[in-house]
Amino acid sequence: MTKLALWALTGLLLSSCAQQTEKGDFTINAHIDNAPLGTIYLEELAVGEVKVVDTAVIKDASGKFTLKGMLPEQGLYRIRFGGTNSYIPLGLDAGTMSITGDYNELDKLKIDNSEATSEIQELLNEASQKDKALSAEMTVLDSLAKLKTPDSIMQPKIAAFKAKQDDFKNFFIKSISETKSPAVAAFSMSVLGPQILVSEPKLLDDVKKHFPENTLIASFTDKLKEPAAPQTASAGDVVEEPNMTTLKVGQTAPDFTLPDQSGKSVSLSSFKGKYVLVDFWASWCQPCRRENPNVVAAYNKFKGKNFTIVGVSLDKSKEAWDKAVEADGLTWTHVSDLQLWESKVVPLYGISSIPTNMLLDPQGKVVAIGLRGPALESKLQEVLQ
Repeated sequence: MTKLALWALTGLLLSSCAQQTEKGDFTINAHIDNAPLGTIYLEELAVGEVKVVDTAVIKDASGKFTLKGMLPEQGLYRIRFGGTNSYIPLGLDAGTMSITGDYNELDKLKIDNSEATSEIQELLNEASQKDKALSAEMTVLDSLAKLKTPDSIMQPKIAAFKAKQDDFKNFFIKSISETKSPAVAAFSMSVLGPQILVSEPKLLDDVKKHFPENTLIASFTDKLKEPAAPQTASAGDVVEEPNMTTLKVGQTAPDFTLPDQSGKSVSLSSFKGKYVLVDFWASWCQPCRRENPNVVAAYNKFKGKNFTIVGVSLDKSKEAWDKAVEADGLTWTHVSDLQLWESKVVPLYGISSIPTNMLLDPQGKVVAIGLRGPALESKLQEVLQ
């Protein structure tokens, strides 16, 4: 893994330090060894939606493809390999950039002529190391909790774990504050998520001042500030995370039928009459696995109050799916067609990032989206009084 290289240009506006043209035509020339054959998608990551900008097809083992388009401004994009959960995040500028490397080592790609993309790659690599350390500690804590370890031993370990969580958060806050690229700032904001960002109003104000002309930053920060209005937000309400789902609060959740772990077909509509948390996750998704203890705690507290959970996994391997369900103590109903991002529920719900969840009322209407951490328990306490 490469070390993170943050820009030492704190406080300067983008217009005074950018070295690449943000607006205009762009070309991406890629050569990815061992890439799967099939369609490649270039997607723009806007607030609340994912837009396909261009496509290409890898027809042979050369792994070469070209993507083109026109940029109104620097933005956050990704190259998606169809039928997989593999992406290349991009901070896209006008001009010609090249990407070379191996599909099996996407964290080691060589990026030419895109400083923002290189910076995002370095952020991801550094964050991956921190994420692995957090996941390992979480596994240890879970094991100790199951053994009913005394508080005198548990509390220092929990405190150390929380300190590392804070370090992870501050790592991305620093990148938002110091980057010269609006795409990098937007990427770091999306990683942190709304639960953290809404508690950092000064950070939101500062990033908007740094990039006053960038519409992605403006729409992102404006959306995050919406819950602050007391007349429109209650204690358990949260912002819909960018690129989370196209479903909106107040809509009726589309019905679906998928196999459960035993192979039996289960329909979402069969749970009508209860409050249902539809939880999209996967065994390979570390943020999902980190969030699972919060979901377990909420389920155990409210399962006797006309509430249940339906876990929808975007897994490929049934063995990995089953192991994760057991390891994380997820004792509610789980369904999956084991098709990764090709699952039929992905376009049905407009899912483009996980973890994603939505709380449905007994009539099947969405009452909240993106309930993480204490927000989940708070919202359940509110609706299940």
